[in-house]
Amino acid sequence: MNTDLTPVKYYFNNSLFGWAIKDSDSRYVYGNKIFCHYFGVTEKQLPGLRDTELTPDISEYYDRILSDDQKILTTNEMSIVLKTFDYGRRNRLRSFLVEKRPWQLDNGSNGIVCTYTEITNVYFSTFLMPRERKPFVFTRPANSFTDKEWEVILLMQCGVKQNCMSGLLGISSSALRNRIIRCCDKTGVTSTSALLHHCNQKGWDNYIPPFFLTKGHVAIS
Repeated sequence: MNTDLTPVKYYFNNSLFGWAIKDSDSRYVYGNKIFCHYFGVTEKQLPGLRDTELTPDISEYYDRILSDDQKILTTNEMSIVLKTFDYGRRNRLRSFLVEKRPWQLDNGSNGIVCTYTEITNVYFSTFLMPRERKPFVFTRPANSFTDKEWEVILLMQCGVKQNCMSGLLGISSSALRNRIIRCCDKTGVTSTSALLHHCNQKGWDNYIPPFFLTKGHVAIS
């Protein structure tokens, strides 16, 4: 990117979130100070690096990241993923909600802009109900469901379609269907829409089950 402070770059440099831009080969060409801090590099060291060079333990999931990047470049659609890795090589896992969108680079070629929001600072309900802001919680808000059932509740809250849920959770479609039925039975409702309405009324829309806080790359949308 050019070094002059255009309005966009001024915004990136003064944002409270981590911003980065990739080229069509999934190499970083820019990252603001917050983003570089997450990865333990300087802004001058970042250009040309790949995710695997910034975060070594991401390697086993890198094919998913490349596939996601290429899908964005091909379809021009955005993607939201949850990435949990040892950022900055500090021997502790950190989770980020990453929003990726198509972006045109200064040379006219296609790229991707990435927004990194650490989940300790994000308000989940901002994405679901913009008028209400509640922080993430990591302990069960109630004992109504098992951990595996809470996983389904979260994906439903995110708008993930059922034909994608089983792949994300690594279970069969019949096992997923059984989980949803159990959730409905436990809450006395007869449909998934009623189930979500019940959970929202109870204030259960911001709980993150343990499954989503282990190391990995989970596509939300």
